[in-house]
Amino acid sequence: MSHLSRSIAALACAAALPAIAGAEDITVVSKTTTNQGAPSTSTQYIAADRMRTSDGVHDTIMEVAAGRFTMIDHKKKEYYEFTRDEMLASMQKLEQQMSGPMGAMMEKMMGGKAGEATVEKGASRKVAGYDCTIYTVSLGENLKYEMCATQALQLPVQYYDALKGPSSMMGPMARHFDKVFDEMKKIKGFPIAMTSTVNMMGTKVNHVSEATEIRKGAIPATAFQVPAGYRKKDAPFKK
Repeated sequence: MSHLSRSIAALACAAALPAIAGAEDITVVSKTTTNQGAPSTSTQYIAADRMRTSDGVHDTIMEVAAGRFTMIDHKKKEYYEFTRDEMLASMQKLEQQMSGPMGAMMEKMMGGKAGEATVEKGASRKVAGYDCTIYTVSLGENLKYEMCATQALQLPVQYYDALKGPSSMMGPMARHFDKVFDEMKKIKGFPIAMTSTVNMMGTKVNHVSEATEIRKGAIPATAFQVPAGYRKKDAPFKK
């Protein structure tokens, strides 16, 4: 999978990572598929102020209050950290550098200017023992998320704001994802199934995630730590 495809797939996963404030911790095990690849298992550890998602190869740890992200590569045994403010400052510089004809060309490759996102409410279904309602959030034909949200679990709206941190790594494309996340904030409930379709810059990524098991109970602090012996490196955008 290319770096761009992997980044888009990571954003698809990130959108399915809301958390519960003032409630007990939960662990969500999901079956995931990207494009025509083989199904895999991802695990989300969700506490009141932190989240971690792991697919066995790459992990993302998010500290909500601090706006801090830790990205882990298990194959290389490396990790890097950044804050949302650091990322936004870097991407603002990039957008300034890409103004003019180059910026217009990039915008065209991304499907044009980021318009308004739309939300459509669909049918209800059951996922992992929970009743949920389907909502489709779209930004034109290039960006679409179909999520099934259960009212049995709730989340604070600030978590979607925190999730804009990783999307900032997409540079000018981040505006498209931000508009989708803003609409997702208005949907009440916890997304336990998600299908995303992203078609940008000649790369099309289809990502499907559906919870197979939801466990309630305290998560140990070690679940939010970087494995011992991993080497810390600079975030790519800092180079």
